[in-house]
Parts: sequence; structure tokens; C-alpha cells
Amino acid sequence: MLLEFSVSNFRSIKDTQTLSFLATAMNEHEKTNVFQATDKVRLLKSTAIYGANGSGKSNLLMAMWAMVSFIKAPVEDKKKFEEHIQPFKLNTFTRNEGSFFQIMFILEGKTYRYGFVYLKGKIISEWLFGTANKNEVEFFTRDKQKVFINKERFKEGIGLETKTREDNLFLNLVFELNGKIACVIKDYLCEIFILQGLDEEILQSFSYNLIQNKANKHRLLEILKLADLDIYDIGIDEDYDQKTKKIISQRKIFDENGQEVGLETLDFDIEASAGTKKMFIYAGVFVHLLKSGGTIIIDEFDTKLHTSLTKAIVKLFNSEKNKTAQLCFITHNTNLLDNDLLRRDQIYFAEKNQRGETSIYSLNEIKGLRNDSSLEKDYIKGKYGAVPFIRNLNSIFE
Repeated sequence: MLLEFSVSNFRSIKDTQTLSFLATAMNEHEKTNVFQATDKVRLLKSTAIYGANGSGKSNLLMAMWAMVSFIKAPVEDKKKFEEHIQPFKLNTFTRNEGSFFQIMFILEGKTYRYGFVYLKGKIISEWLFGTANKNEVEFFTRDKQKVFINKERFKEGIGLETKTREDNLFLNLVFELNGKIACVIKDYLCEIFILQGLDEEILQSFSYNLIQNKANKHRLLEILKLADLDIYDIGIDEDYDQKTKKIISQRKIFDENGQEVGLETLDFDIEASAGTKKMFIYAGVFVHLLKSGGTIIIDEFDTKLHTSLTKAIVKLFNSEKNKTAQLCFITHNTNLLDNDLLRRDQIYFAEKNQRGETSIYSLNEIKGLRNDSSLEKDYIKGKYGAVPFIRNLNSIFE
């Protein structure tokens, strides 16, 4: 379960910015939008991020993607991430410093804090802390090539202190040698779904599996019907090239009197709308997360989706049916700024100052808000910041 993610010196993010799933003391939507992670920790089931174009909100997501991808990838593939992990270049000091990444999460009732600093293909520092007897203790820390291990808490790292390459993570080294804690942590981090553009396509396997799962296929259909009520059934064309899974859908046929007379099979890729195809990509992983728990983070969440559909998905995550799944999404859909849908601590904004620096802040940090405030209207009016300044475009014709 994700507690928070922090990053600094990454693209437009200069100073440390944090996205948190920790629920505050407010009691709104307590039964639906919040779950009890441990005896003392309550977590949010969803967070929304708003901001003007170019404000840096996607850079926050890109930082999470970069961190998780660097943990996932073999050493020989890490060079392809170098173009994405860029420092803040609009400051003479930070442009030559490392990028900081840190994530906090809960696994099996224990809280972990893991992070590293990356600079030009090298790991400058790395650390892992975890709870022991309710207090945070060091598991290991790293300063360039020097690794310091708590021999009581991280026994699996003993003897490996001098064997880490400068371009690899110590966590990965211990994982490769089947270190128990390292395996649990890396497996969790690699299962965080981060969707950016074409990256969505990798999730279709979850929906493919649901099509062939008789016990759970109805859940896939129910989510698809949010986007297209006319879909009666969905399947895979078994006669098509087995290397390329071809999706087909079935729809009812009616005669001139409006009476149902049968079913028509259609090519899903050709006949389905862009929104229905996007829902197919989402549907399988949504079902997986809502059943098993986990975290999904989506950029441009509302692209190709009707505003009522996006609201329905957020309601699905913010429901008593959802036990531990977490959704974070970037959106421009102001209809979701609704007191009946989201708590103030679930709403984040991204804003860029005159020096090109992105700041991330929660609506809950803004003082003086009334409980009955119209969040959508006030945001559009600029009361919370994070809105674009639109000049008169007629001037381009003068």
C-alpha cells in the first residue's frame, strides 16, 4: 500500500515535492474513501492532480515511472532511461546535482522507506529503512560505492557490500541473489501500474485473461458497459492468427419492428469507439486491483472518456467494495471537483512559478475553506491557483 512518493531535482521539479496517500484527521467519506492500513495509519483510496498545461503535474508521474522502471530494468537496459531522468536545468546549481527519489509503502503490516539519488548513469546514494518494534530503523545505506548494513535487520546483504556496480542498485543486487526482504520489496514496487500514453497497451493482458475467465468475465463486461451499453458479449476470435489476439464483440440485432432476432459479431478494433477501447485497456487491471489490492497511477485519465464515465470509475474506487486498491490520476475534468466525490486531502494541484519550478500541494493545505464551498467554481476562478493565465488570442491577428 502506497503511503507517499517524493522527488526533487527532476525536470521541472527543483525542490522536494511529495504526493501523499495518508488520510488527514478530517472525517468526510470515512467509510468509502479511506481504509485502515494499520492500527494507526489510514490511507486514501484515490487522489486527483489538477494543474495548467505545462505546470509539471506529468513530471511528477514521470518521476514515479522513472524510479520504478529503473528498479525493474536489467543493468544493460538502464541507459535508455537516462534521457528521461534529467535534473532541473533552470538553476546553475541543480543542473549538475543528482535527482532524488523516495517512496514509502506498507507491506505485511510493516512500513518501508526506500530511495536513491541518480546522476548521469550512477547511483550516488541509496537507502532502505523499515519499522521494527514500531520504530523506524536502518536496513542499509549507501554512499556511492560504500554500503553500510544493519547486520541484525538486513542479514541478506552481508558480504555483498563491495559487489555493487556504480550503475546498479544495491537492492537489485540482493534481489538477484534471492534476498527475502529485497524480493518482497522489489516485487511490490514492480507491481505499481503507471500509465503514460502507449504504456497503457501493456495492461491489455489483464483484460484478455478476464475474457477467458468464466467466473470473472461478467466484471469485465460490466465495466465495458459503462462506456458502451450495446455490448452484449466480448471474446477472442479463435480462428484468427494466434500470435495476435483479435477481440470480437457481440451486439443484438433487431428487426423493423424493434424485436430482437439474434446477435451480430463485430471486430472490436474496428467497430468500438476510442472510449470503449480505452475502457477495455483499463477494465482488466481495475478488476485485478479491486480484488487483490495495489496501486495504479494514470496520466490524462479522462482522455477519450465521458465526464460521467470518469466519475463512475472514481466512485468505484471510492466505495466500500474497494478494500485496499489505490488510484491516482491526472485530470482536467473539473466536474470531479465535488465534495460529494472527493475529500479535500484527495485533491492535489501542480503549479509552476516564474523561475520554472513546479510545486505540488493539497487542497487541504489551503486555509479558510468552507465545507460547503463549490470546489469546481472556486478552482476555475483561480482561488486555489494551478490554473492557466489565458491571454487574448485575438492579438495574434493584429
